[in-house]
This record gives sequence, C-alpha cells and structure tokens, in this order.
Amino acid sequence: LLLADRREIDFVTKTQFINSGVIHVLAVSGLHVGFIALIFYFIFGRFNIIFRSLLTIAGLLTFMLLTGVPPSVFRATVMAVVIILGFATNRSTNIFNSLAIAALILLLINPNEIFLPGFQLSFSAVLAIGSIYPLVEKGIERFRILNSLFKYIILFMGVSFSAQLGTLPFTLIYFGKISVIALFTNLLVIPAIGVIIGIAIFTLIIGLISPAIATYYAFANEFITSLLFNLIEFTGDLGFSHIVLRAYSFLDALIFYFFLILMVYYLPRIRSGFAATIIIFLSLANIYFISSFDDEELLAENKLSVMMIDVGQGDSFLVKFPNNKTALIDAGNVTWNFDNGERVIMPLLEYLGIKKIDYGFISHIDNDHCGGFISLILNNKIREIYKPQVDTSSSKDIKFEQFLKKFKIPVSYYDAQSLQTGNSKVYILNNNKYFSGKNLSSNERSGIIKIVYGNSSMIFTGDAGKEIENLYISVYQEFLDSDVLKVGHHGSASSTSKEFLNYVLPNISLISAGVKNSYSHPANDVIKSIEQSGSEILRTDNKGAVILQSDGFTFKKINWKSL
Repeated sequence: LLLADRREIDFVTKTQFINSGVIHVLAVSGLHVGFIALIFYFIFGRFNIIFRSLLTIAGLLTFMLLTGVPPSVFRATVMAVVIILGFATNRSTNIFNSLAIAALILLLINPNEIFLPGFQLSFSAVLAIGSIYPLVEKGIERFRILNSLFKYIILFMGVSFSAQLGTLPFTLIYFGKISVIALFTNLLVIPAIGVIIGIAIFTLIIGLISPAIATYYAFANEFITSLLFNLIEFTGDLGFSHIVLRAYSFLDALIFYFFLILMVYYLPRIRSGFAATIIIFLSLANIYFISSFDDEELLAENKLSVMMIDVGQGDSFLVKFPNNKTALIDAGNVTWNFDNGERVIMPLLEYLGIKKIDYGFISHIDNDHCGGFISLILNNKIREIYKPQVDTSSSKDIKFEQFLKKFKIPVSYYDAQSLQTGNSKVYILNNNKYFSGKNLSSNERSGIIKIVYGNSSMIFTGDAGKEIENLYISVYQEFLDSDVLKVGHHGSASSTSKEFLNYVLPNISLISAGVKNSYSHPANDVIKSIEQSGSEILRTDNKGAVILQSDGFTFKKINWKSL
C-alpha cells in the first residue's frame, strides 16, 4: 500500500479488490501520492509557501525513488509536482492546464505511455473529477444541503462517483466488470488508506529516533491494514458486488464519452426541458446498448466447447461440456517471473464466470504442462485431479504428489478408465499393463485422452512420441479416429507420425507453441505431414487462443475476436 510492492498479493485478493471497486488502492499512484503530498505539506507548514512546496516536492521525489519508480508512481508524482509548482508560483491555472502539462511531460519522455492502462485510467479519472465534481458542488448549493457531516459525505462521494464515471469505459475494457458497491466501499477505504499512509510515514520518522517505539506504531498499522483487507474480502465476495460486462471495446468507450460530454457540458446550459430529456434519454440508451453486447457467450450452452489457451510454450485446454461441467487439460508453465495459472488461466476463469474446474487432467509432470496447476490448487480452483501413475524415480513427481496430498485434492491415476459427464464421455487410453517393465520418460507416459460427444470426438496426446503412438495404434486402431487432434509435443519432430495421422484422420489439428520458441516448434516436417493429410492447422503461436464448438455432429471454429 505504501511502496508499491505487490508480489505477495495473490489473484483472489486482487479479484476481491476489483469486485469492491477499490483496486486503485493496490496500484500505488495518484491517491497515495496525493495523501503523501498533503502530509508533507502539513509537516512543513511553518515554512513560507515556496520553501514549503519545494520540501514537499523533495519528499515526493524521495517517495518515488523508494518505490523503485514504477510508471504509476512516476506519473502521479509528475502530476503532483506540476500542480504544486503552479500553486506555489501563484500562477492563474486550473486542473486541466496542470493535467495537460503533466501529460505533455510524460509523453515527451515516453510516447507509449498513452497506450498504458494506468495512463488512461489516471488521466480519465482526474479529467472527470475536474469536469463532473463542480456539478456536484452546484447541486449541494442548489438544494441547500447545510448539514456539515452529510454535506461532506456527499462531496466525498461526488469525487468518487466522478472518478468512477470517468474511468468506467477503461475499467470495463481492462477488467470486464464494474463494481456496484464502489461508492460505499470507497467511503470507508479511502480514509483508511490516508490513515495507513500517515501512520506509515510517522513510523518511518519515529524509527530514526527510536526503533522500539516505532514498532508499536507499525503493529497498530498492521492491525488497521488487516481490518481493511478483511472488509474488502467481505465486500468483494458479495454476490451482488459487481456486474460482468465482457464485450466492451474502445469504440464503445468513444460513444460513452461522447454522451458523457453532452451530459456534463451541454445539459446544464440547456433550458428547454424537451432538449434536456432527449439528451438524457440518448445517454441512457447508449449505456443500455453497450451493456447488451454481453449476450454472446464464448463457451456456448448445450454444446461441447474446447478452448486452446495461449500459454506460450506449453499446453492448456479448457473444456466445457454440454451439462456445464468443466475440465482443464494441462495448465501451462510457471517461471520465476510468470505464472500461467495465476496470470492467464485464473483471469480467464473469472472472465468466463467459472468458479471452479470440475476435472483437472495432467498429461504428465513437466513444468510446461502442470506448472500452472500449482496456483490453481492453492486458490481452490480444482475439484479433483487425473494424472499418470507416480514415477518413483522422479523427484519432481514425488514432490507434486506430496503437494496434492497436502491440499487434500482427490486424485485418480490413468489406467484405461472412462468418465461419463452428461452426454459426453472422457476416455483415458493409458493402460498400465502396456507400460509395466518399461523405462519410459515423462513424455512417453503422457496421458492420452479422448473426449466423445455424440458423433464428434477429440483426442489429446500430451507429449507422447512416435514409439508410444505406435503402441496405441496397435491397441486401439480405429478407436483413435477423431475429428480434432491435439498434436503431440507442440509439433515436435519426435511426435505425430504419418501412420498415427492415418489412424486419427483429424479434420482439425491443434498446436500449442510459443511465438519464436527456442525449440523451433512446430517442426516443418510435422506441418507438412498434417497438411498432406488434409487437416486444418490452428496454432497458438500465430492465432492466439483457439475455440472449437461441437453440436454433437461436427466441430466448428469460433471467431471469438469478433464477439
């Protein structure tokens, strides 16, 4: 909350902040810099206005350096410095001039700033406050609200409402939802943030004199912070806390801002009741029209939907069955600075309204297939796991098994079983009697999974190589025939033999591979073989995510980017 270090903030906590409409307090920026500027301005109150302003600016620059100069803090500091200098030099200016100067400085330093969500949210919020908040003040004067407490509550909510209205389009574009309780949560959260920041700065100053005394203030601040997080956890988990509006574009944003400008600048000047009514009607119609875009679902009801998720150099497939049960086949990798489970899959599940995956299938215990499952399990997103038998010679397999037991995740091991879910059936083709006595690698022990819905089917082969493909050909033969093939090992030359293609006979072949990956996947020979078989190839490295849907007869590709 003070130094912009969000490494310990997990996905669930972030989601609760978004649902509560207070995610801005985690992005250390304008709110925090504003509080710090006020605190320094108060501390240096005995000095004349010039010296007082310079000391405040020095304090802000020190704070910026302490945070590591993230873009949000740098942006807010530039805006604050411009406003303070204008005030200190007694220049006749307004918030819009200061905002324009700050934007000019930022864009001269880095023109790409204008495309960053933080820039768009920050400037739209301040612009809206400068434009809409004066109307709130005029309304208080007009209705003669004299009660001081009630008056200040209305004024405070007016600032919050103005900022939310101004940032609404960008909030929907980047988060896909809007909080309906934000006005009330901000009424409690923003003052609490001011108190937390104030105590934190006071603790730092006292710590220079007496670290022992500073410890008591630090404990008090920790208690207040825990209360704040508990409040946000409660409000964020309320079923009515937010509304999801998934399909929202920059064109919608332009339409929204057009009518917002009409409302703000022209409505107060129009004396004709009829004209004012027309503008209000058009503005409300615009909001309704935009909100209706969410009618189209990415994963259709009463159909088998399969999404090949773009997780870079790895595999992850989300399956939604016609009975609304869900499965996740692999979950991409996790590295020291990126977790596909937390950064890709969980936001996707949130976006799709999927609270929990019913069946988690792990093809094999390699990081690029199972790494993302760790954060999914930690965040209680998986009901049960299906995986290969434990390889006692593999330390990573043993550690993963211990991890599953620690979190009491039900586990079923692949051994020629099937799973019925509604009108769909999942077949596990791995039969351990064919593997006994063989020293197989993790790739060769990959789970081979076939999903059948009506007359349509799809087969997943993990990272299985040609030798294992030949084994399955000898055992299953025509049963391998499927409409869709998940090409083995990201299109590696070690998988997907011509003979295997002749048995599967796929109409569509899916390849999950990273853009310009170091393995040169998919291999040219594999691409050539698939093309010669007459199968259409869909790849994440040049298509991004791919969605297929089956009505029980055929699979068709969904152009989700147009939804």
